[in-house]
Amino acid sequence: MLSKLRKTAVCMISLVIAFSIVGCSGSKKQNDSGSGSAVNYIPEDLAGNLVLSGYSNYENDNDLFFFAQAFALQYPSVDVQIDNGYSYDEYIETLDDRIMSGDIGDVIVIPSSKVAEYAEKGWILDLSEDAYGVIDYTATSYKRLYPSAIFMEAAYSAAMYDGRFYMCPTEYLNQAVILNLDMLDKAGIENPVPKDDWTWDDLISYAEALSEHGCETPVLMNYSDYSIWGTFARGFGGNLYSDVDFASKNVELDLTDPNVIEGFKYLADNFLRTGYASEKQTKDVSADELSKYGIIIADHADVVRWQKALSESTDEGGFNWEFAHMPGFKGTDENGKEIVIKNIGVEALGLAVINHDVVDALSGSGADDIEMTDEERQEAEENRKSTIKNAKTLALYAMVEDAAVAYCGSGGYKVPALKSANLMKFWREYPLSGKNTSVFSLYSASDYPAVITSFMSWSASGEITDNIAEIFNKYAADTSLEHIDDLVQEIQDAANANQ
Repeated sequence: MLSKLRKTAVCMISLVIAFSIVGCSGSKKQNDSGSGSAVNYIPEDLAGNLVLSGYSNYENDNDLFFFAQAFALQYPSVDVQIDNGYSYDEYIETLDDRIMSGDIGDVIVIPSSKVAEYAEKGWILDLSEDAYGVIDYTATSYKRLYPSAIFMEAAYSAAMYDGRFYMCPTEYLNQAVILNLDMLDKAGIENPVPKDDWTWDDLISYAEALSEHGCETPVLMNYSDYSIWGTFARGFGGNLYSDVDFASKNVELDLTDPNVIEGFKYLADNFLRTGYASEKQTKDVSADELSKYGIIIADHADVVRWQKALSESTDEGGFNWEFAHMPGFKGTDENGKEIVIKNIGVEALGLAVINHDVVDALSGSGADDIEMTDEERQEAEENRKSTIKNAKTLALYAMVEDAAVAYCGSGGYKVPALKSANLMKFWREYPLSGKNTSVFSLYSASDYPAVITSFMSWSASGEITDNIAEIFNKYAADTSLEHIDDLVQEIQDAANANQ
């Protein structure tokens, strides 16, 4: 339980509700399609107290409250306290420290980039067995839910680690392009908003024109992040890993695959050695700096962060811009027809359950049972089991469509990770009305999970994430280097040694 909340907006949801929703009273029978017989499906009678930790996108952001309120309709005897006093950036930056100090809730919002680390450290619980066949009691007919079927594929994959499900996805963060139409117009580019089949060659031609017309850094993109460099590594048909032992699912990293190397060289030669790409990360660029870039590759969380500047009209000192889908690489299909092959990196946010046995020991906030009586020890164990049960049920409630819409829909600042909610258009008008926000998730068949741990261990992936930027920058700085193979070989060997 949360031991010492800082900067917290607290909402206690303690709704005393008559059993009026479908299935709560047991008076309405629903058909179990699995058994073919009419059965009363009644939600388990859960009771207790939980804290749900997340972030706020804006003042009086009630998204977590509405999600918890939807949960309370189903489980009215579970009181959910909301801890959302941090902005998105503050929340993500302080999350590790808050967990280690015990200043965190029972259910927490985490990014997919943290799933593997937290799982290996034992900070979060495995949700696999509990998530398989969650019952949607709000459906008009009996319905079981399965994560692999209901979530956007890339989000589901990003929530997995070592074949286990540790995070119930809520938000979908794929990469897209922001075009500075004012700068492109000055660079002489007519009709700058491309069709969705445009390529990286087309984007490079934009960068060249921008550079020729005085733009110092035409492109802002997180090229050292797998969501970006992975796009290039996969763009020419490269496979980042190879099966060593299929039976045991062992893999080896294969950054020196010739097709992967071709992608690396394309990125380095066309964006880094040319100086077209900024070394800054999107998180380090203020909203006031955006107008100096002609092309910005970012995800939805970046757009929310920059909302004020992007929503300003040109008359108020802003700049004219539009979204474009991520470009691809020219290729051919199985029939030899020319196509554009896209690979779009996706991270996700979702709900995880804190493992208090581990985290309380880290923070020193766990109960000292040495002086407990047997009865007190038994009561503490029962309370622990109850809290875990309640917390897992709350986290997995994001699998229910009504709950997912409540989580993402009130302010419209979130792209739903649940397929059915994602297909609804309520979120596309926000946070910037009138813009082509459909680029976020509309072409999900091209998306891949932008976490290396989807195929490697967390310890092994660290060798790559910690060193890939240095490799790219070293290659870009030393133009006498003709090959990048030798540079990536070292981190490949180190990563495979840690598998």
